[in-house]
Amino acid sequence: MKSLTSRAFLPINTDLFNNPKYQELSCDAMILYSLYSQRKEVSAFHSQTGNDTFTDSEGIFIYFSNDEAAKILRMSVRKISTLRSQLIDCGLIRVVRYGLKNFKIYVNTPETTPAETDLVLPWANFDFEKPIKSVPANSASTKSQKLPINQSNNNQTKLLLSRESNESVPQNQSNTLVTPKKSKKDILNELSLDSIVTRLKDTFSLPVVSRLKVLANNSYTKLKWFSDTIFKAKSQVTKKLLSNDKWLYNPASQEATQFESNDLLKRGLESALLQIAEIIYKGKEKVQNKAKFIYVYLRNFMANAVKQYLIDNYELTEDDEIELNVLLSF
Repeated sequence: MKSLTSRAFLPINTDLFNNPKYQELSCDAMILYSLYSQRKEVSAFHSQTGNDTFTDSEGIFIYFSNDEAAKILRMSVRKISTLRSQLIDCGLIRVVRYGLKNFKIYVNTPETTPAETDLVLPWANFDFEKPIKSVPANSASTKSQKLPINQSNNNQTKLLLSRESNESVPQNQSNTLVTPKKSKKDILNELSLDSIVTRLKDTFSLPVVSRLKVLANNSYTKLKWFSDTIFKAKSQVTKKLLSNDKWLYNPASQEATQFESNDLLKRGLESALLQIAEIIYKGKEKVQNKAKFIYVYLRNFMANAVKQYLIDNYELTEDDEIELNVLLSF
C-alpha cells in the first residue's frame, strides 16, 4: 500500500460523496473543486512563510482561471464555467472579481456529513497504514471480523464497514441482496428523467434542478413541461426586449436574457419556484389554472430580472429606465 499512497495524487473530500447536500454535484465539479482545494494549500504555504500575496482580510484565496482549469481537465472553458457555478451554488467556493480580468476564488471546506447519514463511501476513512490486531481464524467471532473506521473528515466513528457486507454471513443466510424488480415503465422513466436533468444542469443551478424535480414529483413528463415553460417564458421576454430598435442589436440584450451571464435570472429562479410552490400548495386562495399561473409568474419574474440586470450594469438615463419598464410590462 505504501507504493500507492506515496505517489502524487489529487484527493477528493469524501464528504462530497457522503453529505446529502452535495448529492447533485457532478463528478467533474468534484474534481474541479479538488484542484481549487489543492491550489489553496499552496496559497496557505505562502502565507505561513510570510508571503501575504494570496491572503487578504477575508482569508486565503487563489487565482485559477477557467482557461487554466480547462487545459488541465481537458474540457471546454464553457464547461468549466458551468462547473464553477455548481460549486458556487453549493457554497464550496466564492468568487470575487479583482481588477478587469482576474477573479479571487475563496475555497470553503465541505460541510461535515450528518451523523445519521447512510454513507455511500463508508470504507473511504479506513486507515490502511494502521496495523490491525490479528485474531486467530478458528477463535474469531463474527463481531470481531469487522474493519475499524477512522474518523477523518466526518463524525461517522460509530459506523462499521460491515454495513457494506464486510462481515461474515451466517451459513443459513444468502449473501445475495434481493431488490424489488422495477417495471420497464419505471426504468424508462428514470432514464428519461436522468437525461433531461443532465441537460438542465448545464443551464440552471443545482438548487433549481432539485426544486424542479420536487415540483415534478420525479416525473419526466412534468419535468419536461416545467423546463419548456421556463424557456417559453424567457423566449417571450427576449422577444419583447428585442422588439425595440435600441436593444435589437445591443450586446447587452444577449447578456441580460441568458442564464449563463445574468446571475439574477439563474439565482432568482430558485426563489421564484419556491414562491410558486408556496402559492399553489399553501396559499389561502385556490389557483384555478395552475399551468397558466406558473407561466405568467415565471414570465414576470424573468422580465424583472432582465430589466434589473440592464439597470445595474449599464448607464441608463431616467428616460431609458422608464422606456424599459414600459417595454417589459405584460
